[in-house]
This record gives sequence, C-alpha cells and structure tokens, in this order.
Amino acid sequence: MPGTPDLPEALAAPARGRIRISGRSIVLGVAGITLALLVLRILSSATRVLLWAVIAASTAALVFPVIDRLGRRIPRGIAVAVTALGGLLLIGGITYGLVDGVVEQTDVLERRAPALARELETEGRFAEAATEADLSARVERFVEGVPDRLRGGSTADALRSATTRGLAFLAILVLTIFFLLHGPNLAAAAARQIHDEDRRATVERVGAAVYRRAFGYARGSIAMAAVAGLFAYALARAASVAGPAPLALWVVLWDLVPLLGATIGALPIVVFAGVADPVKGLVVLAAFAAYQVLEYAVFQRRLERSTVKLGPFLTTAAGFAGLELYGLAGALLAVLAVAMAAVALDESTTP
Repeated sequence: MPGTPDLPEALAAPARGRIRISGRSIVLGVAGITLALLVLRILSSATRVLLWAVIAASTAALVFPVIDRLGRRIPRGIAVAVTALGGLLLIGGITYGLVDGVVEQTDVLERRAPALARELETEGRFAEAATEADLSARVERFVEGVPDRLRGGSTADALRSATTRGLAFLAILVLTIFFLLHGPNLAAAAARQIHDEDRRATVERVGAAVYRRAFGYARGSIAMAAVAGLFAYALARAASVAGPAPLALWVVLWDLVPLLGATIGALPIVVFAGVADPVKGLVVLAAFAAYQVLEYAVFQRRLERSTVKLGPFLTTAAGFAGLELYGLAGALLAVLAVAMAAVALDESTTP
C-alpha cells in the first residue's frame, strides 16, 4: 500500500553467521590438548612423590604446635632439630619394639584362628550355627587379609614398593623439616598473591580455621585411636587371645570411625575369646562396649565441640578409600582431607 513503510531488511532475511577457524587457532588447540595430556602423564608418574609431599606437609602441620612452643624459648632451627631427633627416636623405638612382635603374632594368628573356628564348627552348642555361617572360611579370609589391610594393597604391591621405603622415609623427613622451617612463610607468600584485601582476609581466616579445627580433629582422633589400641591389646592379652598386637592395630584402624568403630574393630577379639570360653567372650564384649560409650560420650563429643563433626559415614568412606590405596597413612590422610573440606565449607558459609 502507498505510504506503508517496508519491513526492515533484517526481518525479511535473517543474517547467517559463519565460524572461521584459523590455522593459529588449530595450532593453539592442539598444543593445549597436548600440554594437558603431558601434565596428566607427569602427575600420574609422580603420584608417589606427590604423596610424600602431602605426608610431609601433614606431618609438619600436626607437630607444628610443638615447634611453636619450643620456638618461644629456643631458636626455631634448634627446636626443629630437637623435634626431628625426638621423632626419629620415638619411631625407631616403636619399630624395634613392635614390628618383630607384630609379625610373629600375625603368623600365630593366621595359624590358630582358623583352627579354633573349625573346632567351633565341630563341637559345642554353637557348632550348627558356626557351620551354617561357614565360620572357618570367613575367619581364614579375615586373618589373611589383616596384613594387606594394614600395609595397603596386596603382597605384590608391598614387595614392589619395598625398595623405595628407605628413600621415601628420607624424602619425607627432609620435606617435613623443610615445611617446619619455611611453612609459615610459604603460607604467607601464597596469601599475598591475592591482591584484593577483602578476599585475602577471607582466605586467611578460612585457612587459619581449617588448620586449627581440621588438624585439631586429626590429633584428637589419633590420640583416641592409640588409647583404644592400648585398651584392646591389654584386654586381648588378659583374655589369652592369639595375636593381640595385630588385632589391636585393627582396633586402632576402626577407632577412626566415630560412634561404633572401636566395638566393630574389637569383634575379632570378642569372637576369638568366645571360642575358648563364651563367658569370657561376653565379658570382653561388655568391656569394649563400655569403653566405646565412654569414648563417644566424653572424648569424641569434647573433640567435636572444639573442632568439627564429621559423622561415621564420611570417616568410614574416606578411611577405607585411603586404606585401600596407601594403608594406614592413606586412611589418616583421607580422613584429614575430609575434615579440611568440611571445615572450609563451614567457614566459607559463615558470615
């Protein structure tokens, strides 16, 4: 119609865009993918070395309060040397006093426990129930798996890594001393890379809380597990159970799980004591249950009030994932990592 404006050309014929890929973009894309694959390859090959660094950093953070207190009275370098020497003497004493005994008692346990289970299947009031439950086979699998669980991985994995253990210990020791001497400066330098003052203050606050609460939880958990292990060892010896040392280490491992960890870890001791004397088994079970109530109602709650509450699910999942990969050290590191993540999340959401 006359006087009617024409439709805009853009509506009549929609524009079509074209994607142009230059040679430079192709080269950069291929180079980026190659670099990413190379980095992943390096990380995969350096897993053991990275684990050493993580263990060293965690160890340094755990013992730092000792260094801090000694450093107020003597030079920091001397405080680190004294702590390192004391740690070496402690580790050497524990190794000398326990390793041979644990190996010997593990061998005794592997021989006697299945024999006792087979005896229970053939005679006594629980013979039928034990036979239906295939008790001897289950006990045999358990005692054969204890050494693998405690050291991490299979026997072949342990043998393959045996040649590097001396180097690993030396590397971890050197790295731990390095982190003890320069850790605070490294943390301060990392914080200074954040130029925004408000964001830097938030990161420093969260980092300080993570260190105080997560590592406090780790120290308390290790102390409680050690006490539970000593209690289990004494009770197993009193009940004349074969292999009290490896069974006590099993209790130490399970005690990292809140609420029922120590009692579940003590079930092998209860079973072995009950095979010889059912009354003795009930007494041992009652003793462990009483200790578990004391630990959870007093020690665990006091620790969680001052640090962080994880609960049994997270500690169980993290502990056994780390245990499967790297043994006891892996279990402790996994629980520590979960505690750090929980504290960081809690502090980040707190105004």
